[in-house]
Amino acid sequence: MNTYPVANSIDWLRKIGIRYRLMGSFILLSLLPLLVTGIISYSESGKSIENNARIFSTEIVKQVAKNVQLQMAQVESDSQALVLSDDVQSGLLRYAGENDAERVRARADMTKILLDAYGSFDYINQKYFLGTDMKIMDAQVFPQLSAAVVRLVEHATGPKGRPYWTTLDVFGGDKSIVMLRDIYFKANGRGAGSLFLGVDQSHFAGVFDNVDLGSGSGISVLDSRTGSVLLKTASKSAIAATTTPDQTLLDDIRSSLAQRRSVGFLIYDVKSVANTQDNPSGKYVAAYAQIPRTSWFVVSSIPYGNLLSEAKSVRNQIILIGLLCFAASIVLAYLISRSISTPLEELIDSMKQAEKGNYAIRMTQEGDDELSTLSQQFNDMATKIAQEHERLEERVGERTRDLEEANHKLASLSLTDGLTGIANRRHFDTVLLAELHRAARTGKPLALMMLDVDFFKNYNDHYGHQEGDVCLRKVARLMQSHARRASDLVARYGGEEFVMLAVDTDAASAMGLAEGIRGALEALALPHAKSPLAVGCVTTSIGVAVLIPDDEQTAEMFIRMADKAMYRAKEQGRNQVVMFGRDTTTTLSPA
Repeated sequence: MNTYPVANSIDWLRKIGIRYRLMGSFILLSLLPLLVTGIISYSESGKSIENNARIFSTEIVKQVAKNVQLQMAQVESDSQALVLSDDVQSGLLRYAGENDAERVRARADMTKILLDAYGSFDYINQKYFLGTDMKIMDAQVFPQLSAAVVRLVEHATGPKGRPYWTTLDVFGGDKSIVMLRDIYFKANGRGAGSLFLGVDQSHFAGVFDNVDLGSGSGISVLDSRTGSVLLKTASKSAIAATTTPDQTLLDDIRSSLAQRRSVGFLIYDVKSVANTQDNPSGKYVAAYAQIPRTSWFVVSSIPYGNLLSEAKSVRNQIILIGLLCFAASIVLAYLISRSISTPLEELIDSMKQAEKGNYAIRMTQEGDDELSTLSQQFNDMATKIAQEHERLEERVGERTRDLEEANHKLASLSLTDGLTGIANRRHFDTVLLAELHRAARTGKPLALMMLDVDFFKNYNDHYGHQEGDVCLRKVARLMQSHARRASDLVARYGGEEFVMLAVDTDAASAMGLAEGIRGALEALALPHAKSPLAVGCVTTSIGVAVLIPDDEQTAEMFIRMADKAMYRAKEQGRNQVVMFGRDTTTTLSPA
């Protein structure tokens, strides 16, 4: 690489006074904002504006669609708990029977159940149970409304066992958002009837509260199947106020739905609102996102002119700021150059008499200006300081590594059981509290298994404490090997008791996991001559507790649930798994 031109340029610059070099540098640097704004203004074409609008508006509608889905999921979750309740199951069973008196009482009971469950919710407009005979159990429903509900249920096309969302035209031309759910008997899985919930549109209106796309813009939820607007923002713009979406937009949404695309973007002309004050051209930018498992789409519409006007406004502001900076830089360049050059001249006289200084960098020594003399003195001092600094850093690094290693060992010892090598009681208590809070936030189940080695005192007395310790280590390794996720925690709770915490694990999975541990320990066939059980080997009794916690439940309550189930397993003969329940317990034991 030829460095000769560069060296010549540096030498030429070093012949110019520092004051004038600083002034020139400030003026040149102040021109950079103007140059950058010119490039940005030139490159900010319509395509780049559209791309920015695509990203921004698409993310907005995706987030709004997610919020609507979350509210729908809450309604679904509440309804699932209702249809699986014993009262509903019993009422539907009596209604399906042949005793007319029981059927009449069942209809009254089912109507009261709905009133108790949803009577306090203002956003639930209609709430009906339908039997397998497709008749509404509430005898007070108007015949016209009853017929409309039955037709809607008969033509529902949702997946079996999943809630189905649609709309129903109600009196006055309004639409009610409807959730339908098939109900099945828990005993045999046969169809028991249907649940019909009419949800007022205002229940979902809150998802638009924090969405502001600017003047003339609107955001709405429309049904691609019927072409009607379900929800919309309270906007004065013509595009937001209309109750029927533009056909071009609707066709594009239906095309995306046919191609299994849940998100889309387009620019289109709306002739019907072309001469509005917000958007004289009638041209709009639209983004849409599908609400999962429905034919509904969240749609945002932004006047195309707004995008260009905002971009031009930003460009003008940047140029104005650049011009102001340029004017200010000329004044600052003169003042700063004077403030630097004068102290430097005084500093050179001081540095000639000094042998030491507090500098951490090296300076070049070429040239004939004041910095050349300063550099020689400064570099001599900097070399000495650098050597001392390197030695100090080495010592600090050694001490830091020693301290980190000691802290790591201390932390490991405080969280690990010394005998088995797994987590100790202290670590388990900390993790349990954190997982309870996390499960309460996410609404996912949390499983706790408490394990006790059967007749372990007899084992210790017969084989000795050393063999007892070996047995406990084998049990710990076996439980550790059954952990399915990195987040699952196996800990020694005390003595011959162990616990296992499994996140996002429902009751069936937890029972299967516990039974796998019990069976694996029995299959290990560790001899236990003093066990009263017929198997003649080391076995275990396991109590299982599963819940979706809330703010009312504590870690102590959860532990007592698993402990109670474990003692039930012991009382029932040991070597088995028992699930804690509100009224009863579920037991798994070897055949």
